[in-house]
Amino acid sequence: EEIFAQVFVACLPYSDYCFALAVPSQKTEDFIHALNCCLQSFGGVPQTLVPDNLKAAVVQANSYEPTINRVLEDFANHYGCSVTPARPRRPRDKSLVENQVKLIYNRIYAKLRDRTFFDLHSMNVAIASKTKAHNQTRMQHREYCREEKFLADDDQHLQPLPATIFEIKCYREHKVANNNHIRLGIDKHYYSGPHTYIGMQVKVIHTRSLVKIYHKGALIATHPRGRRKGGYTTQKEHLCSHHRYYKQRSPTYYLQRGYKHCKVLYNYMEA
Repeated sequence: EEIFAQVFVACLPYSDYCFALAVPSQKTEDFIHALNCCLQSFGGVPQTLVPDNLKAAVVQANSYEPTINRVLEDFANHYGCSVTPARPRRPRDKSLVENQVKLIYNRIYAKLRDRTFFDLHSMNVAIASKTKAHNQTRMQHREYCREEKFLADDDQHLQPLPATIFEIKCYREHKVANNNHIRLGIDKHYYSGPHTYIGMQVKVIHTRSLVKIYHKGALIATHPRGRRKGGYTTQKEHLCSHHRYYKQRSPTYYLQRGYKHCKVLYNYMEA
């Protein structure tokens, strides 16, 4: 079975230092992953990013006020840079990276055309090796290569990388239920919120590792991401005294008295 991959290409305009990475598609997740890898490879953050007008970067193209994809906007805020998309039908705005695409066809694609890869990782290892050789090749009419120019000039002007890598944020609106929890449907998992917010609408922002609950812009709860379906992630201080009291007795005690939901309450307190 043949599987076709997309190739992400970026460069720093002054030194023409190049980066290339194969990804499964042009979806937002793959685009952000490629950008993360690109900045990690450069070892720093430029002051602005100039992407093409693909949907993973720009929701609505406009020569004056383009609408940036929300995920890319979060990415730029995390790394402390801005996003300046290329204008529609203005290839000169990204002429250097267009030239890099042509060079990559000659210096990477052509040299790998007879090789067969069985996974994306091994392909990217080969692409990285050829990209490094490309960056170390002497430029025409120049006494230096792209890597030497990058280390001499570009590297010192890049902003430092943040301590943590960017993770995509997903946004949800939920109501804090009577049992002090909200249900994150994607994982079918429950997370506690302070009992004073029972019945109120809250905004839930989750990444691959964290779940944060906000009310009117204020952070009210933070939990590690749970993957167990039907499970509960609970902080004891979030529960009202009525729910804390149930833990003092066994589930059987309440079930015998007709409280059908007390077993669930006991289980999430133990979790």
